[in-house]
Amino acid sequence: MYDFWTILILLFTGLIVGFVNTLAGGGSTLMYPVLIFLGMPIHTAIGTSRVSFLAQGIFSVAGFKSKGVFLFPFNLYVALSSLFGGLLGAWISLQVSGEKMTKILVIVMVIIAFLILFQSKIKYSDMEKRIKGKYLWISMIIFFFIGLYGGFIQAGTGFLVIIALMLYNRLSITEANSIKGLVVLIFTIPALILYIKANHVNWTAGFILAIGTSLGAWLTSRWSVSIPEKYVRGFLTFMILFLAIKLWFTS
Repeated sequence: MYDFWTILILLFTGLIVGFVNTLAGGGSTLMYPVLIFLGMPIHTAIGTSRVSFLAQGIFSVAGFKSKGVFLFPFNLYVALSSLFGGLLGAWISLQVSGEKMTKILVIVMVIIAFLILFQSKIKYSDMEKRIKGKYLWISMIIFFFIGLYGGFIQAGTGFLVIIALMLYNRLSITEANSIKGLVVLIFTIPALILYIKANHVNWTAGFILAIGTSLGAWLTSRWSVSIPEKYVRGFLTFMILFLAIKLWFTS
């Protein structure tokens, strides 16, 4: 059983991750280092985090749907495509040693930190949506590979989803975020099952994190955020780089 301060750290981490992931993406890069610093092996940290990502996806989808943002059936098609990629990606990640996974995680964290810092503000909501016919089929292929990456390491998957939906499908950031929640929810399921079978899930920590991420995802998906985005990006970038450097030299 965790002590009070460990539980508080897990809850606060989950809340921040749920907030940032629902708003844009990249928050999960804060979760892995925290779990590793609390003593978890890298594979257990990844497996445990997937419990909270599952809960976050449920509450994010519910929040957006309650506000009428739900592009059905396009969202379901791309989410199911990501499921098969997620299954393959999770299997591959379990074949990689813990030391290599840690180094891969640090490199991904640094890349994501700079993506957050220099995130584009281009808007595509005024363009015609491309979600039918050949665009749907190509999107399903794209999301298979997004699921593959997400199943492998998860960190930064939200950015890939938003980039694909805004640049290729020409959706607004709100529409992209609503689909992102469903995609994360769907491809996390097979990945979590594989990690459970490999005994790489700490259920106590996972449920505590899930409470935090669910609350953060629900609140962020329903209400606008008053804090200027540039401050959120700046703080998140600093924290990711700080944790990445610490993780690299302590792993």
